[in-house]
Amino acid sequence: MTRSLSLVFAGSLLLTASSAASADPPPTLRELAKGFGERGGLVLAQDAFGDSATRIVYLNQGWGPAETLWFYHADQGSTLMPYDMLVHLEQTEQAEPFIKPEHLARFRFLLQHKTPNNPDALPVGFARHKDQVGLTCAACHTTQINYRGTALRIDGGPALIDMSGFLHAVQAAIAKTLADEARLSRFAAAIPDGGKDEESRARARQMLTETLRWFESYNHANRSSTVEGFARTDAIGRIVNQVIRFTSGPEHSLEPNAPASYPLLWDAPRHDYVQWAGFASNAGAGSLGRNAGEVIGVFGQVEVKNYKTEQAAKKGYPSTVEAMALVSMEESLRRLKSPQWPETVLAPIDRKLAARGDVLYRTHCVSCHALIDRDDPRRRVVAMITGADIVGTDDRAVKNLVEPQLPTGKLAGAISPKGQQYGEKASALTLVGDLVTRLLAAKPAAPLAAIANAKIHGLQATPKQGNHRNSAADPTLALLSYKARPLNGIWASAPYLHNGSVPTLYDLLLPASQRPAQFAVGRWEYDPRKVGYVSEGKVPWVFDTKVTGNSNRGHEYGTTLSHEDRWALVEYLKTL
Repeated sequence: MTRSLSLVFAGSLLLTASSAASADPPPTLRELAKGFGERGGLVLAQDAFGDSATRIVYLNQGWGPAETLWFYHADQGSTLMPYDMLVHLEQTEQAEPFIKPEHLARFRFLLQHKTPNNPDALPVGFARHKDQVGLTCAACHTTQINYRGTALRIDGGPALIDMSGFLHAVQAAIAKTLADEARLSRFAAAIPDGGKDEESRARARQMLTETLRWFESYNHANRSSTVEGFARTDAIGRIVNQVIRFTSGPEHSLEPNAPASYPLLWDAPRHDYVQWAGFASNAGAGSLGRNAGEVIGVFGQVEVKNYKTEQAAKKGYPSTVEAMALVSMEESLRRLKSPQWPETVLAPIDRKLAARGDVLYRTHCVSCHALIDRDDPRRRVVAMITGADIVGTDDRAVKNLVEPQLPTGKLAGAISPKGQQYGEKASALTLVGDLVTRLLAAKPAAPLAAIANAKIHGLQATPKQGNHRNSAADPTLALLSYKARPLNGIWASAPYLHNGSVPTLYDLLLPASQRPAQFAVGRWEYDPRKVGYVSEGKVPWVFDTKVTGNSNRGHEYGTTLSHEDRWALVEYLKTL
């Protein structure tokens, strides 16, 4: 955003620093400035899981408050449920608002005060699309670290949210409202244009019933014996299941049993390839396609059509996806920098020990995890793609990319974006690519803008680098791989490995057999020595590495270091 727009935005944040009712006096200029500086952030003195904070701090990541607040609530076209329903829904166990901060903190959403673009104080990553509310990528890619009463908000960091738990809780709350006449009456009277008469209750009942059916269908289609829990979700699996919903129907859904951590976003627009498997190129309109696929996964709507010719297919698919907003968001992320270890909040870095770790990093790590200058405006990132059989980490996620063959449903007999006619089945990635390509065809200005931006920033199609299999006869072999990236800001991205199966950087440097087999996930409280979140106990959720998709094996690099060298390398990683 421009400086003038930032000032206008700052001047309008009349409710940022206070959650008081409108009858209270307006905030002073000092309170207004403080609220804007804290970017609307709200922290709890004590939450249900024992974490606490009394102040919130943002680090220098290249964004000001205006960029951050826009990112938190920008409309990408996600349509989860009616906006007013979420705002006025009550919790299942008590007659308190579902969106009450203490309740949403249980799912580890990051809390916010009211701001002009968030008048109901919804958490980070909730955005309004017309009369609907949905999620934006900030929900999964903003994190918080608590340490001794201070909360650090990290833009672009992997969230700790329990998405599945939240979606099931919404379903239960809607069902409870429909089953309880007193609740239904309160809901009907609270929503806009509602009232206490029978007609209002009938309208409210219909809206709740239709929404409940959707949640029941969605949650049933995405059931799995592998619990996603906190800090991760099977994003690719859920995107594929949404594509299936739009093509052949949710009864054909696949089990999303390969949950992955939410990737960190800083420098993502500067990579040649992104995603955990490194299958998405940023060249051309690649970044827009990747982000459009994300919107499909987080409840964007797409109307699939059976086009028999490429000429007809140029009309594309109608959708709710806000493609130009996605282009703007990618360009904003280009300015986002990795966070630097805050020595005034966390423990100071032992510079002598870190210097020893620097030598070890260059010996054991730099061949895959290149060093880059976070302040270089021309920095580029070349992803190093390593075969899953070589790195040895859990391969369920990449196998799920290449193994499924899905019914084409509405697309049977249609022309594909590659000019071929669909048969009765196609691969999951083929169908995802179809929806993304066709919905963007209906919004041609956005792909043109994305292509222009890629050219301006020098993003061109290049061969994948690293140690992975390639086969002209079977291109899917290259997908059975995982991507290594620079480790700047790695201290703010626990838990580790693609599936979040290792709690701290210290544990990652241990042989797999010595890493924790079970550990707690979901606490905001931080361990600055081992570098990761506090993971002792059983609150709020226990990660079990014996479950399908959860293995903590592999990536046994540096695991033969001495005890002293291991700590030196951990200390150095704090400096990146």
